Formats: sequence, C-alpha cells, structure tokens
Amino acid sequence: MKIIFSIFIDIPEDKLDNPGWYEKGVQVKTDKSLKTKNALYNNRYELERRQREYAESLNKPECGEPVEYRLLGNDKHYKDFCKYMKDYPQISEYDIINFYKHWAMKEFANEYDQVCYLDFDVVPNTDENVFRIFDQSNFGVADSNDLAEWGKNISSTQYNSCIRNPASKYWNTYAMLLEDGMEPENDVFNTGIMVAGYNVIQKLAYFWEFDKTLDLMTYLKEEEDSIHPPNIQRIFNYDNETVFSYLVKKRNIGIDWLPKEWHYIVDHPKKEMIDTRAKLYHVINKKVEWVL
Repeated sequence: MKIIFSIFIDIPEDKLDNPGWYEKGVQVKTDKSLKTKNALYNNRYELERRQREYAESLNKPECGEPVEYRLLGNDKHYKDFCKYMKDYPQISEYDIINFYKHWAMKEFANEYDQVCYLDFDVVPNTDENVFRIFDQSNFGVADSNDLAEWGKNISSTQYNSCIRNPASKYWNTYAMLLEDGMEPENDVFNTGIMVAGYNVIQKLAYFWEFDKTLDLMTYLKEEEDSIHPPNIQRIFNYDNETVFSYLVKKRNIGIDWLPKEWHYIVDHPKKEMIDTRAKLYHVINKKVEWVL
C-alpha cells in the first residue's frame, strides 16, 4: 500500500510568526506569513483537487498497489500533537505544523509500505508515478545547498538574513552537530516534498529523543558566551529541516536527491518564466494560481 498526503491548517492571524530579516540588529516585521495564509486558504479546494487527482491517476493496474490520498487538518490528531508540543511554548504554530508532517509520515509508515508527503503549496503536473522514480530504500528529498552557499561564506558581521533562509538552517545544523562532537558540515534540505519507504522512515526515527533534540536547539539559541557570532546565533530556531539534516547525519540516512523537475521551485517574477515540463511545482512565492 502507498499513500500521498498533505496538510492544510489555517493558522489564526494572532498565531502567525514573523520570518523577517534584520536591519541594524532589529528584525523587520513582514506580512509574509499572512500572505501565505491567505494564498493557501483562498485556493484550498483547487490545491486539494490537484493533489487528489494526481494520487488517483496512479491507481492503474500497471501501477501495482493502489495509492491513497489524505489531506490532514486541524482535527483530534493534530490537537493531540499540539498537546505533545505544549512544553515548548516558544515554538510557533507554523513550526509545529512542519514537525507534524514528520509525525504523520512516521505514523503512516506503520501502515503503508511507501509514503509521499507534499506541502499544500505543491501542485502536481504529471501522471508519472513518484513511487517508481526514486529508490525507496533511501529518503527522496530535494536540497537547498546552492541557496545556502552565500551565507556560508559571508562575514558574520554582515549576516542579516531571516530564520527561514537555507543558510540559517545550515548554521543551525552546524551548531547542533558540533555540539554533539560530530563533523558539522551538512546538507540543507527542502522537506516540501518527501518520498520514502517505511523502513528508511523508521530508521530516521525523527521523534526518538525528540525532546532532547529540542532542548539542544534551545540551549544553542539561548547560550550565553556562545562560540557562534551573535548574528548567527540569533537565527537559530526550531525548524523541521534543521532537525531533518541533523538526523540524516546522525543516523547515516541515505538520500535520493529529487531532481529539479520533481521539485520545481516556483519563485519567479513572471508566470511566463515557469517551466511547463516540471513534474511537481513547489510554489514558494505562493502565486499558486499560476499553476492551477
């Protein structure tokens, strides 16, 4: 059995976080989170339809076992997960939702042989079988290493980026690995699309010693006399991709890198610039109507 799933939870405005960059040591207030909220809410039915239709397109005799689709929401399972996270009130609901997708992936791995997760702003543009494209003994996921490269080389005195920048995730993971006495060099991942077999999901063991992992993140974020420059330490956060990178290194998880066409980032200034041959669009500029 196989499953494709996504999550749509409409975050209340009073719980939206601020992913702004820094100017002269002060974090800039942005409306990015509000724009994301509105874009997903306004297009929620069409986004669900496209993902569901993609899963249904794989239910052909030649595809083997059937593929199920589920859209998770603000139900009892999510509320129970929020209770699980109650000991960390400093973690935003945005980050809780992104941890929840790993929780759901773990739970689905107990029931399904293969699991594919799509962020709700991922729009399929193919009927090719994602489960047949990648090695299910490894974790299929894309990298953001190129986007992080500038932040690995710039002077820390000039580092003014936001907590969600790939370079910020690189440095956060670097600090965690270094604190654990491991080689700190790491990959930066984009977990907007993930596909894996049940065995590698279980090997990742995302929530084994999860409290210990979050406590490590808190320590590094709040540590006085940190060895990390202030402009770097202030962007340490509770990010699911940081934890994922940390665990991939710690658990020695094999990665099957998603090529560009299977994780096509839509962050263009004009609709005409989009490659219509892409398989899965990840609309990070939230102009989802461009590909619906």
